[in-house]
Amino acid sequence: MLDRPRVKFMRRPEGTVSGSLVRGILLVLLLASRPATASDEFVWPGHGVPADRPTWGHRDGLRIGLAPAPGPQGLIRIYAPYLRQQYPRMVNFLSVEPAVTGLPGRGQSELEQSRQHPGQSGLTFTPANQVLKVTAADELPSGILDPQAGTLTLFVHPEPFRNGAHPILELIFYRGRPHEVEITIHAAPHSAPMESCVISATMGNYGMLRELHLADGQTARAADLWSDEQLDGLGFLPWRSWPAEKLGRTGKGEYEVSLSSNFEQPAHAAYATVVPPQWRYTGQGATHVWRTEAESAPTVAVNARRTYWGTVAPIAGGVCFENFELRIPFQDRQRLWFGIAPGKSENTPDSPLN
Repeated sequence: MLDRPRVKFMRRPEGTVSGSLVRGILLVLLLASRPATASDEFVWPGHGVPADRPTWGHRDGLRIGLAPAPGPQGLIRIYAPYLRQQYPRMVNFLSVEPAVTGLPGRGQSELEQSRQHPGQSGLTFTPANQVLKVTAADELPSGILDPQAGTLTLFVHPEPFRNGAHPILELIFYRGRPHEVEITIHAAPHSAPMESCVISATMGNYGMLRELHLADGQTARAADLWSDEQLDGLGFLPWRSWPAEKLGRTGKGEYEVSLSSNFEQPAHAAYATVVPPQWRYTGQGATHVWRTEAESAPTVAVNARRTYWGTVAPIAGGVCFENFELRIPFQDRQRLWFGIAPGKSENTPDSPLN
């Protein structure tokens, strides 16, 4: 994997500034002075997509989007046009969910009420070319293009969470890895200390993802994990989780786990007439993948639903995974990768993203 300089925030006694922090700030300012200008490999607002469309990523691969693109506030949209899913069709969403040391529960970017925009459900995400504090601009940022490294980088600043957490996401698209995005999580200087910062993929029902692929060719199937358990107040079945030793490892020792559909062609599933159009799958089926660093010791967790979110319509084929996430003790600048690979995982030692 290509490497690049990164900024790391450190808490220091009030009134002191470290030389490394100063150098880090100068590095960020230097990078921010080099916005993207042209590329045959990546797209950003005004280059490969309309100037008013908040979309960034691979020209021929995975892309991310932010509000006001169609969809709920407080979620990162995941687009996969290579699956024959045209904008604004999303293949998944990512929610940001930090937990603060000493406080119960965790924040949820989709469900919290915005304080920047009273009355808005879902936190505001501000895109930027830098990791430092930003304000909304008249024009959408391009991201930072590094032609030598073959990367496009965008920073996403959620507004602070109700529990005091304030993570900042650094999203990096790499040349040669067209179906994934790297996510580096920074803690803003004023953030409450975070115990974890989960990035949860929230829309497994759309892809009818029912097979969880673990180490040694093991597959956990949604139909076998829940029977008559009671739904919670939002219609979810209880979480199921597996420790790090149950997860697959890449050749570099990174942890990797994936979900795929039990249908070879999800677009041909038999839907009840009451299922809304936005929940009917289109295009090629896919495998959804989380990967993280070898030293992170993650737990993978999934929950499930029997009906599509916001409806009483039954999910085609029965109970299905919905949220899919890695739970990792927080460390500043921790990295993970989310990807959407075309087709169904064969549950082999090779990554479906290779």
